[in-house]
Amino acid sequence: MKLPIPWKTLTLLSFLLSTPLTITLPVIANTAVNPPTNTQPAKQFKLTLSGHTEPVRALTLSPSGKILASGSDDQTIKLWNPTTGKLLQTLTGHRSTIRRIIITPDDQTVISTSFDNTIKFWNIQTGKETQTITEKNGVNAILLTPDGKTLITGSRDKNIKFRNLKTKKIQKILKVEASALAMSSDGKTLFSGGESGGKIRVWNLAKGRQIRSFTPPLPPKEYQVSGSEKASAPITLAVSNDGKMLLSGGYDDSYASGGVRTTDGKSFKAWDLKTGKLVHNVSLGTSIDALVITPDSKTFIASGPNQAVIVLRDIKTGNPVMELKGHGGGVYGLALSRDGKTLYPTFRRY
Repeated sequence: MKLPIPWKTLTLLSFLLSTPLTITLPVIANTAVNPPTNTQPAKQFKLTLSGHTEPVRALTLSPSGKILASGSDDQTIKLWNPTTGKLLQTLTGHRSTIRRIIITPDDQTVISTSFDNTIKFWNIQTGKETQTITEKNGVNAILLTPDGKTLITGSRDKNIKFRNLKTKKIQKILKVEASALAMSSDGKTLFSGGESGGKIRVWNLAKGRQIRSFTPPLPPKEYQVSGSEKASAPITLAVSNDGKMLLSGGYDDSYASGGVRTTDGKSFKAWDLKTGKLVHNVSLGTSIDALVITPDSKTFIASGPNQAVIVLRDIKTGNPVMELKGHGGGVYGLALSRDGKTLYPTFRRY
């Protein structure tokens, strides 16, 4: 369902936003080293990038940090210079909302998925579409191996598919449902989630087999409303660079009335990968659609469509580090620079 677009201007943190859909780049300075004790508004805006005509749902920063890509309900992908804010290319060809975007390590190719049930490949220099793969049931999640040679997709047909990026041929299939994917920094371990009950599977990529799984507990009976609540399936997954923590963001319907609620109302979960212990199982006040971890593995950053707040917390203790406020609507996507100093959120203004 498409939302109505309110065409009006407003002033946000002393910046005039002339269009309703924006990508805003605040600087987060030394959050892991000197975490503030109080909630702080996001005042240090560097740039506001405007141009999409409908909400921006997908956002990614290239491994080199030289290209920022945004995908929208307006069926386009825009490529930006994240330093200057200059629009580099607008990619057109999808016929529905853009779901996911990734950029190859050589900054030559954009790979995108859409609700039009296709995976498209684009030449960054020319802005031209180079190839399209049709997935009959659609694609929920995509990622690349660190070497940029293999494309991994979680499809709605309950298969994880591994494609040779050069030939686009399927090399391997894991028969499991996956709406969210993540990979360890060394490229040896794949994490997949999306099944009922919040189960997350861990895969050894070299052997192509599952090595363990994590399933959140059911909520205690005294906290159940309908009696059938389960942990929500992951919308997004993230793994710390040090390989110690696995984070999961999911739906939060704790606000729903009895008989409507289907989840445990706890949108954020974290596991210690060494011990297998569930160390965090809490609600962050919103469904979690976007989740990133700082390069030093000390802080996680989370956001969702239900609140105009970006949450930063200590990854070990779960204690608040900072909240970035000032957005006019829910935050749909996050990207973080490799040095961890610049955050790129995308949100809808009302």
